[in-house]
Amino acid sequence: MLRGFRRVLGMTIVLALAAGESQAQYYRGYGGYGWGGWGGGSSTVQGDYARGLGALNMGAGIYNEQTAEANSINADTVMRWNEFMFLSQQEANKREYLRRERIMRRDAKSGDVAFQRVRDTPNDHDIENGDALNAIVTQLNDPRIHSTALRLMRDPISGEMIREIPFENASEAITISLHQLSGEGGWPLALQGEAFAPERKAYQDAIAEAVKEDEAGQLTPQTLQNVNLALGRLRTKLNTFRPADAVQYNDAINHIKALYGMSRMLEKPQVDKILAELDSVKETTLGSLLGFMHTYNLRFGPPTTPEQRGVYEKLYAIMDPARDRALEDAGIKEKIATPRPENRDLGRSAPEFFQGMHLEHLEPRTNNDATKP
Repeated sequence: MLRGFRRVLGMTIVLALAAGESQAQYYRGYGGYGWGGWGGGSSTVQGDYARGLGALNMGAGIYNEQTAEANSINADTVMRWNEFMFLSQQEANKREYLRRERIMRRDAKSGDVAFQRVRDTPNDHDIENGDALNAIVTQLNDPRIHSTALRLMRDPISGEMIREIPFENASEAITISLHQLSGEGGWPLALQGEAFAPERKAYQDAIAEAVKEDEAGQLTPQTLQNVNLALGRLRTKLNTFRPADAVQYNDAINHIKALYGMSRMLEKPQVDKILAELDSVKETTLGSLLGFMHTYNLRFGPPTTPEQRGVYEKLYAIMDPARDRALEDAGIKEKIATPRPENRDLGRSAPEFFQGMHLEHLEPRTNNDATKP
């Protein structure tokens, strides 16, 4: 375990230097990213790799200097979590391209063709609608690319350009993962059996609705609330029928922690305060932009104005060669990453990642607060 992790995890306000002159305050999450250059420069393996948990921390005050649980998450666990998230996002991208191809009455195979085209040889439409940029973001989230590669991406990006980007939460990877974790073969032993059948079905139905809604657009607060309510009933049943075997109980509670933690990540990140700091930052870097998106699990959303499409064109021209340099430096030649042999069962990565956290820190504060967009 690496020292300093709890500082990286803390949702603190830091001063970030912008262009070596002006200063901007910015809420810091996993990784310490700042618009002026990575928020003070502190770095740990956990902070560099843990992804998408800024939204979980935003305003919750979960971690602090007295929270020893942070130290229970070691580097290997975080790296496997990152790989789990990376592969889940690739699966989400493929499903989205396949869905679009089916809408256009093309065969299923063309979904893979579209996936490869967007990633390798995008057309103008792929760039203007953000797909090509998201493909690059996914590749740069590959756990084999060290965070140093992002910090070295010093290509200048104006604050005005970033303010034009319609960011959206990359929730599809989470809903797909939750669907897998709550499948018939995904429950730990203590949550199996007829006693838990109604609660399992209720949660599976809630997640199925979330997946369906996520594919069609954005998740609604009511859908998120239904997921949380179903999960709450599952936890209550576990307390009522607590197994005598301590190992079985720990497996079950860690599984529930993972479901809670990932469900919290479905909430819309409240990034307005961070974006507001751009008013005082005239210029930042590509690395800082990607670090911000990495921390809060954000994607490039569909553009709605000519200005946004124009920004995407300019960003692609910067991101494309930066991606190629990062892949080359990391020695990545294959087009699609595959799990390490010892890591085929990536479904266990989520329970292991969240097991060191207190359950009350992962639960929604209230049903209403937890599901506000």
